[in-house]
Amino acid sequence: MQFYSMKSAILVAAILQPTLALALPNSVFAPVFAANSPLNGIDLTPQLTAAALWDGSTELPGTWGNEGSIAAAEISHLVARPKLFGRDVVLLRAVHRDGRLTALDATFADAGSFFGYFDEALPEGLDRRAQRKEIELRVSKRQAEFSEMYVETLESLRDSLARSTGSSKPRTTKLGHTRTLRAETDDYAAGGLTFRLLASDQRLIRVSIARSTDLPESWLDPEIAALAPRERLARLQKSVVKSDDGTISIEGLQPVPQGYRPYCGLNALAVTARHFGLNVDEDWLAAAGGFRNTGSADGSNILPLYPAVAAEAGLSLDRSSKFDEAAVRRSLASGLPVVVWRRFSHERDQLHTRFARTYLEKQSAVLPEPSLAAERASWPGKDAPLHASVLVGYHEERGEFLFLESWTGRDKPRRMRAEELAFTTYLSFAFRP
Repeated sequence: MQFYSMKSAILVAAILQPTLALALPNSVFAPVFAANSPLNGIDLTPQLTAAALWDGSTELPGTWGNEGSIAAAEISHLVARPKLFGRDVVLLRAVHRDGRLTALDATFADAGSFFGYFDEALPEGLDRRAQRKEIELRVSKRQAEFSEMYVETLESLRDSLARSTGSSKPRTTKLGHTRTLRAETDDYAAGGLTFRLLASDQRLIRVSIARSTDLPESWLDPEIAALAPRERLARLQKSVVKSDDGTISIEGLQPVPQGYRPYCGLNALAVTARHFGLNVDEDWLAAAGGFRNTGSADGSNILPLYPAVAAEAGLSLDRSSKFDEAAVRRSLASGLPVVVWRRFSHERDQLHTRFARTYLEKQSAVLPEPSLAAERASWPGKDAPLHASVLVGYHEERGEFLFLESWTGRDKPRRMRAEELAFTTYLSFAFRP
């Protein structure tokens, strides 16, 4: 994998998507891509389907990185790139509940990771039209490569699953209550295990392994699904805490690293979905949202994903082109995160990062006064790149809101004045009962 500069990524994003640049690249890749593991390239099918693993007699092989939790289920990923059923695995996740392995999710093809951001050096001297043509040619070549790999992988997996389970006609299962997030899977069963194949045309191929008795019937975590609506809201309310300094915040939200993918609007939604108890990630959201294999968010249909996630969780959603400070505070006080799409600048990002560090040591520190002309002039304007953030708290007297980003290492909330949020936000998504 190649490391890219943020400056060049934004330049190409501007060329490819003049009206929708909904994401900014991560500063580092996830450790799994760079891991020098002895399991790289090793086919783990025998170990991962062994009865001893699923009855708890043996443990998972390798080193696993924590990804947080969904309800009582703990999520982790293998820090290696092994094989399964003879095919390379992009990412292998494990789900444990009460210390017991309940599922393994193996992603074999993921267009988001394959295309990332289109960021390659272009020949000098090209005008804008020639640059666009060169980019289109290179993207077209990559699309052909991915399509060939996708078809070959899917055919190979279907053949392997049919042979290993003796089931040439898998059972079809439908997941999701909303049309937007509905998915059809092929379920192959053998030896008390079910191998659930999820394939979204030219975007995602994933196989989930679980005991047949543990198979989910919906995106909602079974522990949450068993609760009455009032109990679900009470659970969310319990996640709200008030600090000694008067800050109201939602605990337990953990960013889903975005990587070099145009996914900030998806990752922000995935963070909130996990908080609500939904087992949907940014890769399936990209497939459901019609993301194209171009390395950009241009042409996708991301907006319907937000009310669909709310409906799957039994919630409603208010979408607004303005930042309603009082409404946002009400949502946050109820344990419901708010996603904002806003204009972004690196200078402001660095300022908020520095202030977060300062505030930890000195709670009397304050952000620059928003009424100052020089301060307001530093806020990103209409031509700035676009980005999505998750609001997780506020301090009413200080006029500040806490927000999380979909970037590795940014798991501690930072603070922004309400005035800057109101100026830079162009869409806000507030969940409510």
